[in-house]
Amino acid sequence: MHQLPLRFPPLSLLRARVRYRLLEATTLPPYKGALLRGGFGYAFQRTSCAPSCWNQVEQCNAELLCPYRWVFETPHPEGVAHLHDLRDLPRPFVIEPPLDRQRDFAVGDPLEFGLLLVGRGIDFLPYFLYGFAELGKSGLGRDMAKAHLEQVELLQPFGTATLPIYQDGRLLEPDALELLNLAELPLHGEALAADLRLDLLTPLRVKQQGSFIETFDLGAVVQAICWRINALATFHGAGPWQADYRPLVAAARTVRVESAQVQWVDWERTSHRGGTQRQMKLGGIIGSVLLRAVPAEVRTALLAAELLHVGKACVFGHGLVRVRAA
Repeated sequence: MHQLPLRFPPLSLLRARVRYRLLEATTLPPYKGALLRGGFGYAFQRTSCAPSCWNQVEQCNAELLCPYRWVFETPHPEGVAHLHDLRDLPRPFVIEPPLDRQRDFAVGDPLEFGLLLVGRGIDFLPYFLYGFAELGKSGLGRDMAKAHLEQVELLQPFGTATLPIYQDGRLLEPDALELLNLAELPLHGEALAADLRLDLLTPLRVKQQGSFIETFDLGAVVQAICWRINALATFHGAGPWQADYRPLVAAARTVRVESAQVQWVDWERTSHRGGTQRQMKLGGIIGSVLLRAVPAEVRTALLAAELLHVGKACVFGHGLVRVRAA
């Protein structure tokens, strides 16, 4: 039976580029996802919570949720049984660390990275900006090197134009924020070539039958991005994505995959969650593949993966893929 085109949920996305200016020389890790995400969580809390809640948010009994709890301790929507047993909720943001793996920074060097806000996370944009400003003041890395938040620019969804929204301590007020609505993504997917190259730029952590894939599996990737869209729409959008995406996953499994050059890379971070320090392994696959005769709806799903990241540990910048014509 003919399937109607799959409709993506109306979920808004905002992309930005953040630039620090180093005020002290330092050495930073080659992959900076954990450095930026870990320190930012503390800085965000200090810009949005009363001091009595710092480091003990679980004891907060305020009737109204503060921005920190909305972003980092997102509640389950009332009256929605969907994903009721999900413990690790998706955050409404992604930090995209630089890919150049630069380690040594001199005084005056820039440090740039990307920021993605999703759904209701966009409402807290000023808190994100001031949170990053505070992170720079408190210091980056083991040396706690001070950095000045110099500029934040909004990025055009599928273009090169930029719009400054923060400059040297001043929050600028543009006439309008240029957002991408995920519901409009099929138009961009249809415009893509049918033969694609997919680059896995940061560790891709996708599970299939309870284990992380170590070779490329397009069906598993498409299923993972559909799950992520559903979860983000449920917790940070207008509600659950009411769509049967199984035919989309089935279509992905029919695509011919060529020249799959991928490898598993290990990546570790130190977690201080709950006041206990522990090492976490967050490895995944990186590399590139060629995909032949990709259906339009699968191309759209891959574009969604490019925008939202895909798999686990996205908040650190994992699961970054790039889609382009082969």
